[in-house]
Amino acid sequence: MTTRQMLFALLLMVGAFVGFMGYCYAWMDWVDDVQTGVYRKNYLEAAGETSALGLYTYLAIRFVKRNVTL
Repeated sequence: MTTRQMLFALLLMVGAFVGFMGYCYAWMDWVDDVQTGVYRKNYLEAAGETSALGLYTYLAIRFVKRNVTL
């Protein structure tokens, strides 16, 4: 591997990790909002965040099923 390829691989792994951490934070925030009752007051926020997390999760599962072979 060249230095450029190694740098690209490292940046890709760091980017994937940061994205995954953001995804986990979004789920923790969603659970916290459900438990504290934020969504009872603001239905638009509830619909938006729940839809975004559901869609992203669906697309991630679909990607893994198509592209990861064990």
